[in-house]
Amino acid sequence: MTSMNSFENKSFLSRIRGGDFAHPGEEEAIDLVLSYIKPKLHETVLDAGCGLGATADTIGKKTGAIVVGVDLDADAMAYANARYQDAQFIPGDIAQLGDLALPKVGVIYAFNSLYACRDLEACFDAFTKVTTPDARIAVFDYIAYDAALLAQAHCLPPSVHTMTEMRQAPAAQGWRCARIVNLDVEYQAWYGRFLVRMDENREALAAARSAEFFDEVREKYADMRSCLEHGVLGAALHTYARADWSAVWGYTEQ
Repeated sequence: MTSMNSFENKSFLSRIRGGDFAHPGEEEAIDLVLSYIKPKLHETVLDAGCGLGATADTIGKKTGAIVVGVDLDADAMAYANARYQDAQFIPGDIAQLGDLALPKVGVIYAFNSLYACRDLEACFDAFTKVTTPDARIAVFDYIAYDAALLAQAHCLPPSVHTMTEMRQAPAAQGWRCARIVNLDVEYQAWYGRFLVRMDENREALAAARSAEFFDEVREKYADMRSCLEHGVLGAALHTYARADWSAVWGYTEQ
């Protein structure tokens, strides 16, 4: 299975998506997430696992928030700092945010990044260390419905979390799941559109890398869409608030 998390491979995906986004749905997905959790004007927010920076930049432009992005890929952070100068991008591990001397943030967004984090509790523990007491979290990501079959497909790493894990791991660190929005149908449509874009731009994309790489990437994402269609893989938006602040936000546990 080819990982798409290197800077070179993220750049290839950005050619397909028509922008520096590291998640399906691009700006449409950002609008969806912001319809559930939107930061206040000038509130500091974190894009955890921000990739090439377009999502963080878009959130800042749409909301007037102060956006900080963190990603393990130092090359991606150098690129993002040069291209998207209205946000700040810092190389680092999102499971060790306490080591980065970040400002306190009021909202954390994670767009298709936590699926790659093997220790979900460590991520939410790290989120606790950098957030204000009234912080909210929005996690837009894959869900493993059948982990055994998903492993056989080789389209995603074995760290993709189940719905149970997405409730229990945050709860162990004091974060209550406030809302779950099923996105299975949306992800199927977004990846269908992604594959159409690949096919329409095959010649240019293959020239950018190689025909063999193009075919390998297309097979990977076709397998992913098949897993979505057959109920092996799903997707959801989970929102969270600290357990002792949930009532303040009007949240009830899901």
